[in-house]
Amino acid sequence: MPILQIGQTSIPYTVRYSNRIKNQRIIVTPEAVEVVAPPDTPSEEITDFLDSKRRWLFNAVEDCRPKHSPEIPQGYISGAKVMYRGRSLMLQIESADVKQVMITCKSRFYIQVPQQLTQIQQQEAIELALITWKCDRVLQDIKHFAKIYANKLGLTLPNVKLSEQKQVWGTCGKDGIIRINWHLVHAPVAVLEYVVAHELVHLITPPSR
Repeated sequence: MPILQIGQTSIPYTVRYSNRIKNQRIIVTPEAVEVVAPPDTPSEEITDFLDSKRRWLFNAVEDCRPKHSPEIPQGYISGAKVMYRGRSLMLQIESADVKQVMITCKSRFYIQVPQQLTQIQQQEAIELALITWKCDRVLQDIKHFAKIYANKLGLTLPNVKLSEQKQVWGTCGKDGIIRINWHLVHAPVAVLEYVVAHELVHLITPPSR
């Protein structure tokens, strides 16, 4: 997914081509930034268009952010919220007769922690367990979308791995390995699907430099 850098702010965006428009436009929502362009618009023109709209785009993205965040408990305690697949889900935590942290997720995260752990140990154990749980789930999603789009593109199913990068959401290496930023587990599933599909296309057409 391409990213526009404005000062210290990184703004990921997607590009969609449409026969219904004659001029480029930018759609900003709380979930995403999308550039809509006429078919066959060169990528350089899209980049120049975004550059000319930097100030407006920065203000639009800021306006879409909540002005007043709801007060929630700090740390991993019942009532706190964490992001998962574009949703803010509440935590419900209880001490239980278990040997390790157990996580169940439906409309909220239900987490059981060993009774013998201190409060600090509980926080550390929950954080590690949540990261492990999220990485496992997002890798399953990535493999699912990779299989779908590999079939559509007539490709052999590539090897996919998780990564943690500050500037990009995904890469397609010369070794043919697709690496996807695990933090996309926090984004809507449609965003993850787009990134996976985008990187698979690079197995056919290498990205421009």
